[in-house]
Amino acid sequence: MKSNLDINCDLGEGMPTDRQIMPYLGSCNIACGAHAGDDNCIAETVKMAKKYLVNIGAHPSYPDRANFGRVSLYMESQSLKKSLKEQIDKVKNQAQKEGLPLHHIKFHGALYLDSLKDQELADLLAAFVKDYYPDQLLYAPFGSCMAIAASQRNLRLRFEVFADRRYSTATTLLPRKHPGALLTDLTEIAEQVSLILNEGKVKAHSGELLAICADTICIHGDHPQAVSIAKMISSKLIANTKQP
Repeated sequence: MKSNLDINCDLGEGMPTDRQIMPYLGSCNIACGAHAGDDNCIAETVKMAKKYLVNIGAHPSYPDRANFGRVSLYMESQSLKKSLKEQIDKVKNQAQKEGLPLHHIKFHGALYLDSLKDQELADLLAAFVKDYYPDQLLYAPFGSCMAIAASQRNLRLRFEVFADRRYSTATTLLPRKHPGALLTDLTEIAEQVSLILNEGKVKAHSGELLAICADTICIHGDHPQAVSIAKMISSKLIANTKQP
């Protein structure tokens, strides 16, 4: 497995640790106001990313602040696309004010998870990105419906894996309602990261080892140990890079 993985993190969600995490990142996914954050938070996070030379991404979601964007919603396609464009443009416009490009798009929460297994939704989202943001990267797991839809439209992809979540399959995460869906033990998280780095695999909830492809590894900014996880992954990547 490549040792030059990018570390990304979901930021701008009102967590007090964003500033501590940012120096360890290659890219950040900024909440666009629909599940968390606001215009001031977006502006502050963009400026912080600029300071630390971190690539700026938009992190749009179903418009559902009450549930932090983590509950699936049915939305008519035009309404969903209208909401997503408004969200992404908030981050894109703020980045442009700082003289920076929008680097990537990563869907959030239930919208992200739904797009991994619902080909119709994935096709809608990929077509939306192709129409409005064809030059931006899209973060999605290898082999997922979202990655397939994006590839069919020649979108630029970065394959994403997760440091702090338990997997159901190689392309889907164990739902948060299940015990153990969020990895909280640093030793267990370190083992998952090492497996990704050294063998290109993750261990599923069933215990099965699953082959994956990874370009970028995600940390959730609202994880209670997000700062420690960021430091640990950064150290592992540096160590792997130094190996002959």
